[in-house]
Amino acid sequence: MSEFIIISTLIVAGFIRGYTGFGFSALVILVLSSMYPVAEMVPAVLLLDLLVCLPLVASAWNKTDFKTLTPLLWATGLGVPFGYLLLLYLPDSLLKVIVPGAILALAALSHSKHALTLQLSRSPLLCGFMSGWTTSAVSAGGAPVVIYMRYSKMPIDVQRNSLISYFFLTTCFVVGSSYVMTKQWYFMPDHPLGYALISMTALMAGKLAFKYKNLNIIHQAAFYLMLILSALALLRAIWML
Repeated sequence: MSEFIIISTLIVAGFIRGYTGFGFSALVILVLSSMYPVAEMVPAVLLLDLLVCLPLVASAWNKTDFKTLTPLLWATGLGVPFGYLLLLYLPDSLLKVIVPGAILALAALSHSKHALTLQLSRSPLLCGFMSGWTTSAVSAGGAPVVIYMRYSKMPIDVQRNSLISYFFLTTCFVVGSSYVMTKQWYFMPDHPLGYALISMTALMAGKLAFKYKNLNIIHQAAFYLMLILSALALLRAIWML
């Protein structure tokens, strides 16, 4: 049963990643963290994401808005060590409450009617820092950056290419930092190669679907799916306390 859940999750997350440029790690971790320890799954899923996203990066790199990404990347770099400290010193049960709670809070702030709160929630520094620590803590750093991108004035295709490059760079940093700290690589359980092939196939299907038809509603649906799963993960984590 667990293998079926993992494969189904990888197919959905891979397709979404290929189509929208985001969501793979967050979706996979939100599901797998109910079956495996977060501290083991985060580096394993990030390494898987890093390997399977290479075809996306090859086509997106030269179409990326690096001017927009620069402040996000600097802030992300500051947030990553903070997330590692949380991962190392906080119990799984508490991490599973803090991270989805923080993501949902940021999403709620981005819809605030208060001008200062609205500006803060869409700040590249805040969103970048949030993405950094939530990525290194539980591999759920996509939502803060997607929130920032959603309220930028970039076209959908530029947003997608920029997200692909952003997640590639940040994942390289996080995976490298994890290896430096632990001196070991973490892989998906049981069938790492098979899971990688399934993920890449789903990702390429999403990429081809995006080229065939770019529908804004799919990007929105993927974003709200992340928020819904975050809410479900938060409720489950609170219930299990």
